[in-house]
Amino acid sequence: MKTAIIAIVFLLIGGAVGGFLALGYGAGLGAGAGIVVGSQAGACLAMESAKDQGLLSAEQIDQVLVGAIGKIKGKSQLPPDPELQWVGTESDCADMIAELETAAQRQQ
Repeated sequence: MKTAIIAIVFLLIGGAVGGFLALGYGAGLGAGAGIVVGSQAGACLAMESAKDQGLLSAEQIDQVLVGAIGKIKGKSQLPPDPELQWVGTESDCADMIAELETAAQRQQ
């Protein structure tokens, strides 16, 4: 139950951050894509938190990410866009979060 609450909080935060970054960083992709990126970042942060707390192993994180990202893809209803990157592994998440942090620092 605690993990589910943490995941929901991070998904909401990720969606909000993605929407905000869509105004500047993701303007070329549009607001919808920004929200998708933020949702993915939220999922990644939730998995990182679960790993830090010892709730999931690295293999379990990848399994949960595949399921979560699959649901985000299914609900996003965006046309295929080669510029939109989808995460699928823990290392993809680390890259995405680092990229978002860099973009946020440039906007400050």
